[in-house]
Amino acid sequence: MTLSAPDLVEKTLASSDGTSIYAVAAGNPKHSALVFIHGFGLSSLVFEGLFREPALLDKFYLVSYDVRGNGRSGKPDNPEAHQSSLYAADFRAVLKAFEVTKPLIVAWSMGGIVVADVCAHLPPGTISGVVYVNAAPYLGEALVKVGTPYILEVLPLLLSTDNVATSCEARIKFVEACFSKPDILPTQLKWSWIGATVMQPPLVAALTAGRSQDASKLFEAAEGGLPALAITSTADLIIQGKNVEEMLKEHFKNLEVHRIENGSHTPFIDDKEEFVKVLTEFAKKTFQG
Repeated sequence: MTLSAPDLVEKTLASSDGTSIYAVAAGNPKHSALVFIHGFGLSSLVFEGLFREPALLDKFYLVSYDVRGNGRSGKPDNPEAHQSSLYAADFRAVLKAFEVTKPLIVAWSMGGIVVADVCAHLPPGTISGVVYVNAAPYLGEALVKVGTPYILEVLPLLLSTDNVATSCEARIKFVEACFSKPDILPTQLKWSWIGATVMQPPLVAALTAGRSQDASKLFEAAEGGLPALAITSTADLIIQGKNVEEMLKEHFKNLEVHRIENGSHTPFIDDKEEFVKVLTEFAKKTFQG
């Protein structure tokens, strides 16, 4: 991120296995915390605009981090380093570093799968709720169900280890597909996103997306009333929002759904005002109990 030093606290943490985890926070630590988790191949920089947003900073402590295998965090290239328990340990390390308790997770895209890791390996009550933003809720067959035909075609190219040109071209297509109007994106924003994807070796990308996960504890929490909000976009080129809604409704007893008409995969950028309003209202209600 490029916020000025007084606005931003950046830390590099050591997770339980020694993997370095880059984390960042903005706002008043006395406020209730929102922990933002980014999607496939990217980093916490995708939330830079939100970390400047007065409507959020006035009410919440904003925290994010680069998920292992991504961005400025460590990128182990062995399967053992991508166990579900380690993703949960990374999350716990971030909470500890910023002295955060019972945050609301705001999980975008593939960041949604981390919620299942947290529920599987951390104590019940660790989080106050979850906001799924055009997100895959867990690994396995869920990815095929929620992914659009477009992304299911592009994903193998992103993971290609034998053709650099193909892999790079796929990264550009992937980033452009995240936005409603990629041709008019600010150059700095577009290039920073593409650059983030290049930081992740294809082998590591495959490990992050193909790891094993047990979603049973997530289902237990959902059926026990864990508050959840699904924000979906009707023109998302990457995630099929209606399928996400159906999957979440199977388990979450306390679920709200908000659809952004003609919205893209990145409503926190393309429809920022609407996104912030919906997020703020849900977060206030969740923290008030």
